[in-house]
Amino acid sequence: MALKRYCGVTARVLQGNALTGLVFGCILQAQTDSAGAAMTTGTDPESSNPAHSGLQVSLTVLVEGPFTRGPDGPLTTTLRVPVERIGPGPRSARFDVIVRRPGEKPFSLELGSRTPPWMVVDEGPPDSLAALLQDSRFLAQQVYAVAASTLALFESTLGRRMGWVGGGRLTISAYDRVSYRESGYYRDDGLIRFGHKRDGRAEKAVPLALFRDLVAHEVTHAIVDGYRPKWADSHAETDQLALHEAIADLVALLSVFSTQTLVEQLLTQNGGDSLDLDTLDENLLRSDLFRLGDGLFTHGSARPSLADELAPNWRTLSDPHLRGGAIVQVLLRVVARLWLMRLDLPGGRSSLYQVARAGASVGRQVLSMLIRSLGYMPPVDVTWEDLLRGILAADQAVVPDDDLDYRGVVVTAFAEAGIALPTPTDLYGVSTFTALRYPVRLAALSSDPEEIVRFLWENPTLLAAAKIDPTRPIVVERVRPTLRVGPDGFVVSEIGATFTQEFRLSAVEARRFGLNTRVPVFIRGGGQLRFDEGGRLSFAALKPILDPERQRAKLAAVQGTGVTDAAPPLAPQLPGATSKIAATPPVVSVHRRPTFHP
Repeated sequence: MALKRYCGVTARVLQGNALTGLVFGCILQAQTDSAGAAMTTGTDPESSNPAHSGLQVSLTVLVEGPFTRGPDGPLTTTLRVPVERIGPGPRSARFDVIVRRPGEKPFSLELGSRTPPWMVVDEGPPDSLAALLQDSRFLAQQVYAVAASTLALFESTLGRRMGWVGGGRLTISAYDRVSYRESGYYRDDGLIRFGHKRDGRAEKAVPLALFRDLVAHEVTHAIVDGYRPKWADSHAETDQLALHEAIADLVALLSVFSTQTLVEQLLTQNGGDSLDLDTLDENLLRSDLFRLGDGLFTHGSARPSLADELAPNWRTLSDPHLRGGAIVQVLLRVVARLWLMRLDLPGGRSSLYQVARAGASVGRQVLSMLIRSLGYMPPVDVTWEDLLRGILAADQAVVPDDDLDYRGVVVTAFAEAGIALPTPTDLYGVSTFTALRYPVRLAALSSDPEEIVRFLWENPTLLAAAKIDPTRPIVVERVRPTLRVGPDGFVVSEIGATFTQEFRLSAVEARRFGLNTRVPVFIRGGGQLRFDEGGRLSFAALKPILDPERQRAKLAAVQGTGVTDAAPPLAPQLPGATSKIAATPPVVSVHRRPTFHP
């Protein structure tokens, strides 16, 4: 049976492995289980060194964490990560992993091969828990593999390189001298710190970096922050911070859930001896199958339980974790419902293997839908309705024929949380932009911010829709080409661009504009534009700047929290280059808290 979706590209259900070679627009194998396939290398005819562009290698990681055990030791899986040269540290082109043993200073580890391509040499974890908690070498491999596979997941799904930390390396301190509460992503330092936490199941403190989902969570914060920096700057509102947390949670949870052997184990644990595959329902599928931190939070869950109903006031919760947790519940319900639909297909419940395989596959597909939506959301002031629209628009562009009704399930789940798009909805946001002028060159449009500014200026209807102040500068923050595989199997090249305009109004100007304030007010807006392979505008998500109603609502939200208008944020301070073999951790004030913590 060949159903027409796979990884959100051409088939929802994989028929064999015929499509796993797709490079852009689907998740590939970055977060999936591997049968231990060996890396193959090509040879560059102009060089004696192996050519490894696009190749991947398998690295062993813990499926969930140190307490998830198999019959012969910790339960492990392998992640496929891009082949790259690994220096001492370990250090790669994108990461600096800092390791230490408890109570010791950072030291350098040699994880790479001594022969080209100098990739990490894979080693499994120790069998005993005590030895595992002391094994710095495996800790470094775990952190690198999860971080690299998470980055590869975003890049393969979005069809482009993802920048972060102002173009520098992301520093990951794998066993920092901090507590759980101080662990997290420090955006101003380009740093992720993983501390430790006491747990009754072990005599010594447990390194948080041994938990696969916690590493994926914090690395996702760094990726999203690099892609949409204004979602977490000093002017961001709780909704934007909550969206950050929701995306990070979902990447973490569904990355782990994509491991089929773990799904089998969890189903068996939850169903017990009475597990009946023929009577599996949504309640069982939602009961403790999606968990964060491998039981670290049994005495106080870090997130709402999927078995609970959404809090009626979830939109007004002040904690970004809790507010974002509502959206995590919504999308995990989507996973559970689509999973049930797959089980109702012929042979879907024939064995525990088939049930677990279907669940892991659906989890990867929903995660792909979420990640692709990033390219369809505005760069500032993003809302939950923007998230829903982004998911639907991105998925429709990739899979026009939604024969399994994935988008219908998404719309229903969001509606249950009170999130709906107006009817009728112009999903692509361009129906009113007729007779647009294109006095631009396609080659420049895909790389030159000034060409985007020129396109905006030459189209007054677009300027009016974005309510841009024509007397002030427009800043194009990002313009990048992207590649994906279209429904017909051909590679489709598109252009994505974001622009913003922000400025401060004096108190007099603000009152004249219609804002009730006695102090200066910072306002901003902008938009996400997408151009098809012919250079024509195909999508627009706008946040009008000179929109009194929208700015009044933003001002009311700020005044309600007691937060005063702040100056624009400082640029991230990157860790300085060092000639030492082991990287020196950035100095972080003892009074500073992480921007995002697990």
